[in-house]
Amino acid sequence: MPDTSNSQQQKVTLFSILLMMLTSIHHVYGAIVYHTPWRLHLLFLSIPVIALTLVLDRLLTPTHNRPWIFRSYLVLTLLASIILIGVFEGLYNHVLKNILFAAGLPENAMGKLYPPGIYEMPDNLFFEITGVLQGGIAIVLIIYFIRLIRNTHYQH
Repeated sequence: MPDTSNSQQQKVTLFSILLMMLTSIHHVYGAIVYHTPWRLHLLFLSIPVIALTLVLDRLLTPTHNRPWIFRSYLVLTLLASIILIGVFEGLYNHVLKNILFAAGLPENAMGKLYPPGIYEMPDNLFFEITGVLQGGIAIVLIIYFIRLIRNTHYQH
């Protein structure tokens, strides 16, 4: 892989792992403070994604360019880190929820978008900050992911 793509790949790896680590902390904290141990299910996704991302990243070197490894790396990052965690968990579950809550969306409408028992309305600063940070990291990850794809595409 060319140097430019390698630099972008390192950033994608970094932000994917940061997102998964933050999400793990966020869910463990949420499980404790809201007495919802089911939130720990996220660890069954985040820990393997962190491990696989690191392994695939190490296998992708300029001297060992294997297209199937690169495609696996892209699919893993796109599905797990960007879509499941970044877009759904970070942007929808927290960024949008906090915006709608702060804007004063009626309680019944909030309840339809964020059903009680599954979602918590903003009442814990650490939980909400770590949730919103997931959305911020996701945006940065998406930018580097797009750059990685563009740089790789232009190199071939």
